[in-house]
Amino acid sequence: MFFLHIFIVYIVAILQPPPQNDSWLQYGGVGRNFVGSSSVGKGELSIVWRQPLGLGTSGIVSDGKLFYTMSLRLRDGSKVEGTEIVSAREVQSGKIVWEKATTVKMLKGQESFSGDPIRPQATPALHRGSLCTLGYTGLLCGWEASSGKLLWQYDLVKELGAKPVQFGFSSSPLIYQDDFVVHVGGSQAVLIRVDARNGKILWKSEPGEPSYASPIVAMLDGNQHLVQVTRDAILGINPDTGKTLWQYALPEAGLTNVPTPLLINQNQLLISGQGVKGTRLLQLTKTSEQWVIKEVWNNKKVTFFYCNWQIAGNAVYGNANKILLCLNLTDGTELWRERGFAETNLLKMGAEHFLLDGNGKLTKCRLSTTGVEKMASQIILSMRCWTAPTPVGDLILMRDQEEVVAVRWFESKK
Repeated sequence: MFFLHIFIVYIVAILQPPPQNDSWLQYGGVGRNFVGSSSVGKGELSIVWRQPLGLGTSGIVSDGKLFYTMSLRLRDGSKVEGTEIVSAREVQSGKIVWEKATTVKMLKGQESFSGDPIRPQATPALHRGSLCTLGYTGLLCGWEASSGKLLWQYDLVKELGAKPVQFGFSSSPLIYQDDFVVHVGGSQAVLIRVDARNGKILWKSEPGEPSYASPIVAMLDGNQHLVQVTRDAILGINPDTGKTLWQYALPEAGLTNVPTPLLINQNQLLISGQGVKGTRLLQLTKTSEQWVIKEVWNNKKVTFFYCNWQIAGNAVYGNANKILLCLNLTDGTELWRERGFAETNLLKMGAEHFLLDGNGKLTKCRLSTTGVEKMASQIILSMRCWTAPTPVGDLILMRDQEEVVAVRWFESKK
């Protein structure tokens, strides 16, 4: 029977198609690093299609045929309640395949950022036909990606003791093996691991504070860790058991920590955020008894906030204080800063970067330790853009608070 079981598992595994090169299955892509594998043309920019969408900064994920995101329609005259929508759309046209709606209302203890309306912020995760979404008020759902059938759900606040995050739940679910890892934050767990197929909670980590940062998988000293930044600490958690392996207390608690940690050289982590009070590079070393965490450098003048950031070569690029800048990874010194890229998210495709700023301008360029080499630029969207572009095949998908747009670069005809 044992060998029969192994044979069945093997057959099921080989019948499941692997992710395609034109897929983008979770926040930041396969490595959570916003690096795409598709190629783009070297000529002009073409807008392939645009479709109405709705409020939200939830990112876009795709299996190459359909793409998925979240949006919200406000109740008339209200900024604090409405209908939260999970939708599946065709990549080549943007047309809706299915939509599922849930009524939501801001929770006690929550508030809208700068008086803005509430909106979904976490990016879904897509794994082997299951779609995981997390809404503004902490509603965690698993959907059948092809049909929109609800497979399972949890109210993180009511069922799992989550603290209502001040500006809404924003941490994006992580794919780990055949499961989803979700940041809860509260009296029961910092992280939970959930079976993607049936929603069974496989473990809960120790309790801890919430944040807006998304978890990552990091290979540290030859072992895989789940790394999560909370309101007051950064934690390393065993992905098989949920046990806390190490923690590093942040200098200041109770502030907004958004940036996802960045892994460097398998034993270093780059962290930033308001609670970090700048940007820090940490070195992690395993001794016979414990993990030792040392600060390599600390740039107190530069704090990356709510846009994504990215390592390329021996530098990190991102947006701080509404300015695009570059830090040297060796010592944390600032190499350059460039105005005109306020609230910018980054996507790297081959040798080029695509920068989408908060006003909807998309810039194709090359980033290096010497500066920005601009190649092309065009305003694509008109409302606030706080969501990183998503590459799908030869298209780049982008959204603002009203629309979703697909663009393509193509060779110029002469």
